[in-house]
Amino acid sequence: MAVQGHWVRQLRVEPGTQIVPVCSPAVLGPAIEQVGQDAVDWAVALGHTIAVRAVEAAPEFGKGPAQIATVRLGTESSAIIAMLGIDSGNIDTPAITEDTIRAIQDYVHRGIALPTIWASVRQGHAWLAEAYMRACVEHVPIAEQPTQLQLAVEVLFDFVDRFTEAIGREYGLEHERWVMTTVAARDEMVRTILAGDCSDVPAAENTLHYTLSHRSHLGVVLWAETSRAADDSALHKIAIALLHAAGAEQTLLIPYGRASMYAWGNSTRALTGTPEELNSLLGKYNGVRATLGSPQGGLTGFAVTHQEALEARDISEALPGIRAQLIDFTSLHLLTLLAQNPAKADRFVRVQLGALAADEPQAAELRKTAEAYLRLKRSPLAVANELFVVRNTVSYRIKRAEELLGRSLDDRTLETWVALILKDALTGQADEVPSP
Repeated sequence: MAVQGHWVRQLRVEPGTQIVPVCSPAVLGPAIEQVGQDAVDWAVALGHTIAVRAVEAAPEFGKGPAQIATVRLGTESSAIIAMLGIDSGNIDTPAITEDTIRAIQDYVHRGIALPTIWASVRQGHAWLAEAYMRACVEHVPIAEQPTQLQLAVEVLFDFVDRFTEAIGREYGLEHERWVMTTVAARDEMVRTILAGDCSDVPAAENTLHYTLSHRSHLGVVLWAETSRAADDSALHKIAIALLHAAGAEQTLLIPYGRASMYAWGNSTRALTGTPEELNSLLGKYNGVRATLGSPQGGLTGFAVTHQEALEARDISEALPGIRAQLIDFTSLHLLTLLAQNPAKADRFVRVQLGALAADEPQAAELRKTAEAYLRLKRSPLAVANELFVVRNTVSYRIKRAEELLGRSLDDRTLETWVALILKDALTGQADEVPSP
């Protein structure tokens, strides 16, 4: 009888720490039936850990929740397949799942190179093997460990060889399909424009079915924060609604993988749309966030407004304090300049604010009042109206803030205001940068 590794059925995570799986019932159902829910929960958690580490090692995959969920489609299914192979003692496991194929299709559409994927697979396999080796040592009697470790090695190495080959095959097939589509042609043309290499504007407009010259353009970047919200049709609908609300006469939508979309709208007139109206519109869709560039003219403006929307997205993902669902680049422009080096930004904050930079609720309340005080031209009454407190409370907080600062708020006002904005953006207390 072939060697079997039923010890994997003993694997489990700590109670209450289970990770919600991303794989389909077609993968999860048979696995649960074979090794049990607890063991599958362990494999799901391992797949999640490997995905997070893979994204840190290769930023090309994207670091948003939906992008990590896409990586998990491969790492989670691999962890489960490996577990089933060890349990049964059968190295002839499936080489790839439909879930992993979905992830590969996403990578092709986002232009992630195959060597990058293969490098990540090799590193992920090392982490996968390390986890199963450690688990074997912890759960198998010493006398049986050599046999069980040999089984695990054979299953894992045979699987990764077939998995790597299958990834190459599926990547090639999807790439061939992709380059034959209209979407791919438009995607390539947009990349050419953004790179500043467009020499034939009429041809570009013909490919995109979108007017570039003599128009004002508004760039939008949308992304889903959860795999449930990652739906091309939903992002398409939201992008169209936002752009039309802003006054766009034409729209251009370019999907960027399963969970993101780049969009533009243009008009011969000024593109408007109040923040309240746009926020209200986006607020109807849970799990989707968007950033807006500023209206810009012509071919160059098409690229500039998109770059602004990208910078706003990047800064919102980098700074935990930026949690607004809809973010306008103009409200974050200062932060995109100041927070390019988070370590230097944090040092600047601590030098300028001193004890007022403490990570405590009381200090956060004082910072909020001090920021409003400087922004509202040192008017206690205006601050009281904005924060819905009485004027005496404002006066007390300002006095207390100055005590922690060790100076008057009238001294170094620009440096103080910038430090207040940076502090709350860095630590998760603010949604956006107020206009001074």
